Amino acid sequence: MDFLKPIVRRVTYRYLMRRDGYDTRKIEVELAASQFLSSNELAALQLARLNRLLQYCMQHNTFYHSRCRQAGFDPRSFRDLRDLAALPLLTKDDVRSAGAELFSTGYTSANSAHRRTGGSTGVPLRTYMDHPAVAFKKAATLRHNAWANLRPGDRLAAVWGDTDKPQPVKTRLRNLLTDRAIYLDTLTFDEAHLARFVADIRKYRPPVLMGHAHSIFRFAEYVRAMGTTDLVFQGIITTAMVLSDVERRTIEAVFCSPVFNRYGCEELSIIASECEAHEGMHICGEGLYVEVLEETASQPGKLVITDLVNYAMPMIRYEIGDYAVTQTGSCACGRGLPRLKAVVGRTADFLYTPEKTPVFGISILDTFVIHIPGLKQVQIVQDRFDHMDFYVVRDINFSETTLALLQKNITDLFGRQMRADIHFVEQIAQTERGKFRFSICNIPPEQLP
Repeated sequence: MDFLKPIVRRVTYRYLMRRDGYDTRKIEVELAASQFLSSNELAALQLARLNRLLQYCMQHNTFYHSRCRQAGFDPRSFRDLRDLAALPLLTKDDVRSAGAELFSTGYTSANSAHRRTGGSTGVPLRTYMDHPAVAFKKAATLRHNAWANLRPGDRLAAVWGDTDKPQPVKTRLRNLLTDRAIYLDTLTFDEAHLARFVADIRKYRPPVLMGHAHSIFRFAEYVRAMGTTDLVFQGIITTAMVLSDVERRTIEAVFCSPVFNRYGCEELSIIASECEAHEGMHICGEGLYVEVLEETASQPGKLVITDLVNYAMPMIRYEIGDYAVTQTGSCACGRGLPRLKAVVGRTADFLYTPEKTPVFGISILDTFVIHIPGLKQVQIVQDRFDHMDFYVVRDINFSETTLALLQKNITDLFGRQMRADIHFVEQIAQTERGKFRFSICNIPPEQLP
């Protein structure tokens, strides 16, 4: 019997949120209703919030006031969401170079919530949110968590990076009274830590498993290899990395649980996630306006996102660096929130043929890992248009046939001019946040097409 669960759900979780300045209850009620607005009603809500944000920026934000003037964009004539395309994209370099100039009048780093991301290049990006925006993001996260059967007070099994450090007593006490999470550190993915995580799950029986998509897949492989069949969840939330179809099927089979794929980032918090219908990821449309640019029937489009609720450091037409495919039609769940069919990769995930034709690295993951027996894990690092390094972790089925198939796939996908050096390694390093990158392009940006 979990005696602490009702206490956390009804008392300590809410108390600590309010003490931090985030009373989300009213927003939660509003979001529970607005998710079922029609697509037209939601578009009207987005238009109203965008109008308010743009008018505010013209009066209180020097950066966007100047940007609107330079683009010949008058927010007073803003009548249609598509009109926003008149404004230039906000790049990560724009954010870095603008720095404090992005703050609206009255906001500073001292009275705003700091958001920091290392990004795919490893160059830090510092952004900030006002506290009402943070409260909105927290309420939205609670809503999306509930779709996957995770609610305040529930225990949680989490697979994250850099979580194995000793924690102060206050931090451990807060976790006990809020998130109630047990962790598997993806940076210490060894037998001892995996076995301990399995034991903790058996002891605490958390209803939901959450973490980096590829890391949860690796954990599922371990559980399957050990012949363990008693780890069952009500939901599994995968995030932070692209989830392949093979990984999804493996995870769901091993844990007898549905996967709820999720997409978000530090700068904007939760962006989109699956509901119980599993027909794409619903965008948090009440707080974000999402554009997918230059999408075609055969190519994903560039994701551009406007935060509708952050006034401290507005993010308008933010080029996040990811590519996605939109989901058309209506969802069986009845929610009117727009959907993404999939987020398929980052700009940095692109690889190139010697003829400089781009290839989405993540789209060929299965080609090099799942469909070639003997390969446990592969990472591709490209430094020139005609050269790649393949870092390969072998499994017990590795043979000369494995090597021949690997070479054949390289030639088939990248052409005969591509030279590939294959390096056999015991393990492939993850990022400092515990993420795994299948493809890395180190060709200098100025050389890219």
